[in-house]
Amino acid sequence: MKKTCLLSVLVFAAVACADRGPVASAVYPGADWIIKTPGEMGLDADKLKQLADYAGGSGCVVRHGCMVYTWGQYDRRKDVASAAKPVYTHLLMKAIEDGRIGGLEEPVMKVEPRLGQINAAMGFKDRRITWRHLANQVSCYGSEEAPGTAYDYNDHNMALLFDALMLKVYGSTWETVDHDVLRPLLVDVMQCQDEPTFMAFGTGDRPGRLGISCRDFARFGLLYLREGRWRDRRLLDVNTARMAVKTPLPLSIPRTRGKTAEMIPQQRSIGGGGNQCDHQGCYSFAWWINAVTRQGRRNWPDAASDTFGCFGHGDIRAVVVLPSLDIVVSWNDARLQGSEKVNHALKLLADAVVDAGETPPDPIVADPENPQWLRRKDRGGFFMCGPGDPEDFLYRGTLRPDGTRDGDQMAMIEKLSGTGANCIYLMAIRSHGGDGDRTHNPFVNNNPAKGINSKVFAQWQEWFTAMDRAGIVIFFFIYDDSARIWRTGDRVGSEEAEFLRALVEAFKHHDNLIWCVAEEYQEAFSAARVKAIAAVIRNADENRHPVAVHKLNGLHFEELADCPDIDQFAIQYNVADSEMLHAGVVEAWRRAAGRYNLNLAEAADWGTGAEARLKNWAVAMGGAYVMIFGMDIATTPISDLEDCGRLVRFFESIDLRGMGPRDDLAFSDTKYVLANPGRRYIAYSSSLQTAMGIKDFPAGTWDLFWFDCASGKEHMQKNVRAAAGNCAWRTPSGMGSEVALYVKRTD
Repeated sequence: MKKTCLLSVLVFAAVACADRGPVASAVYPGADWIIKTPGEMGLDADKLKQLADYAGGSGCVVRHGCMVYTWGQYDRRKDVASAAKPVYTHLLMKAIEDGRIGGLEEPVMKVEPRLGQINAAMGFKDRRITWRHLANQVSCYGSEEAPGTAYDYNDHNMALLFDALMLKVYGSTWETVDHDVLRPLLVDVMQCQDEPTFMAFGTGDRPGRLGISCRDFARFGLLYLREGRWRDRRLLDVNTARMAVKTPLPLSIPRTRGKTAEMIPQQRSIGGGGNQCDHQGCYSFAWWINAVTRQGRRNWPDAASDTFGCFGHGDIRAVVVLPSLDIVVSWNDARLQGSEKVNHALKLLADAVVDAGETPPDPIVADPENPQWLRRKDRGGFFMCGPGDPEDFLYRGTLRPDGTRDGDQMAMIEKLSGTGANCIYLMAIRSHGGDGDRTHNPFVNNNPAKGINSKVFAQWQEWFTAMDRAGIVIFFFIYDDSARIWRTGDRVGSEEAEFLRALVEAFKHHDNLIWCVAEEYQEAFSAARVKAIAAVIRNADENRHPVAVHKLNGLHFEELADCPDIDQFAIQYNVADSEMLHAGVVEAWRRAAGRYNLNLAEAADWGTGAEARLKNWAVAMGGAYVMIFGMDIATTPISDLEDCGRLVRFFESIDLRGMGPRDDLAFSDTKYVLANPGRRYIAYSSSLQTAMGIKDFPAGTWDLFWFDCASGKEHMQKNVRAAAGNCAWRTPSGMGSEVALYVKRTD
């Protein structure tokens, strides 16, 4: 009989699972910055001097976490005006994570009831102002529009945000807010050197104005370059930090007309007035990002697309983050008035880099050495869980004369961004026998004989770029079920091949992309035709994005299993509950025999809340990605999207190579197991009471990472010794009943 061990283990360290890997060894300043020469950090000192001479004032440049260049009074604390706003939104997000606020959609009236008493003639519109509205300056506070319908760059809005957050939510005062909030949650953790304060001019003059030195403000930029992590601490959830700088307001939101409305009595301003500028599709939770403007060009054309920053007084005070160059630059009292001068300054900075350009693309690819799981080409881990609808995404809204659409696509992307749910199921052609009408295709006048409508492709490009930036997978079906334009039997004719190559050429540059030949392919095509279409896609896409095929209900894929151009079986499997789903996916895994990966792309009656979460984990623990039929984004609760995001976060922190379903190893309260036996295990329980366990466990030293599937709470236990046999570990305190445990050998 094998020995059974029950280990009661101590929590040695709490870590964020999304942060394992290179970030953990990143450089940060301590009580002082680490000083390096420009040459040591791959920068040209003469060109940095050109930047300093052009900018004037004071400033500093940080690369790879080290201070490499300074000019002027970079160590003197000064007011930064509107550049302070992302500090406000950071502390707002922190209040939400700490449970002080129920979420971005919670009405601000909950802490500022006077909002419910004004503008009676306008239906008490300010009762509907949410924290999201204030953070993005679309509250329309003090203007006649309804909350969320117009953009008003308005310092009354920001004063309301600051006062409601600091005085009501955090319960502080102007005299104590530095001590109560700014220092413990940000300044002290980052070991700022020059005593930043929210009272740049004292409590009697626009309290809330941030006074901070260039070198201390650069620390704040570094925090967001590192996606919310500071050394071994996570100051903000990684998905929240990404959302803050990657979810710009859609261009469909207009600038306010500027007609005033009632505000609460004695409403103060934290700076100037309202209606100061347009958002230009580049404003994201008080950060300015390098998105495409209304004029069809980047905000800063000569800077990398991932650049973002915070700016004050017409850009003369700023912190700018350039992730693809691993650079933060901070300036104050500069001569950089306006976006054209900022763009030139950023060009000078990029020109100073002598060792690298933008981060190369890192597309999702199939792994020829481990076909059961997809991966990133260079960074490794990838997992997918999220909406399996709406399949009419590309055709929502009113059809315009030029073939484009006036729909809610950007609003959907914005809603999905930051939740961690990371896919949208969409289709290029839904006409010609599919579920759409005759206009659901991308051709001129919707006629395939007239070729592709370039304006339609341009609009898709805008949406796909926003999805790519937010880490959302474009799960891109070529054909809807029964859709068939070219009747060429088992082969791909010249017209279809031309269309496929044009489609791939237009969109293959996106990292977050999976091609899918057809939905329920048997309704329109033979297996031979599917293989021929997949071959055209593969030959046209040098980035080698995965190619999938979706079938009618069932678990076998034998007719396509050995096709070298098909990487994924997109499954439709309609069964009643999570256990049946899990069993079906495990059976599909067995039949796959390591030849391709699995995506449960369609299953009826998924449900919401806890029911949906149980099914998500049941499918993932069976060895498949998860796309949820009926999860249409528009009506989906944010909490359900966040449940998907937590699953993605957990699985992307794990090395899935060689892992497969091994429920026979479940012990104690464990229900399902994925394993690469002897090396790595994932145990899962939906009804944990005492302990998680694994049978036939080898002796050794192990790291244990505990994850609460419902809340996202995490615990790490390092260097835990285990004897051979059936082994179980007691649950750390604070965990719920739905728990995943990752066990990794370290000796």
